[in-house]
Amino acid sequence: MQQVPLEDIIKIQAKGLITIPKKMRDTIGVVERSLVRLRADQGKITIEPVRTLPYPVRSYTDKELAEFIAFDEEQGKELRRLKIIK
Repeated sequence: MQQVPLEDIIKIQAKGLITIPKKMRDTIGVVERSLVRLRADQGKITIEPVRTLPYPVRSYTDKELAEFIAFDEEQGKELRRLKIIK
């Protein structure tokens, strides 16, 4: 079934604020305090929901990533030597 895009004309309020109509918010699952990505491209503005993970995610330093990659390469060589992987 083809979806008909929702469309509306809204007025930009003071300080550039806009109100996304409820029907549109409900359709894409945006609720109060949701995060959205705002993108301007070729004269158009796109607003899309951003989904976040319900738990904290660790960030790794460049050094930690380089160490992991080096370790992974060495393990790969060893597993190939033992003919566990090709």
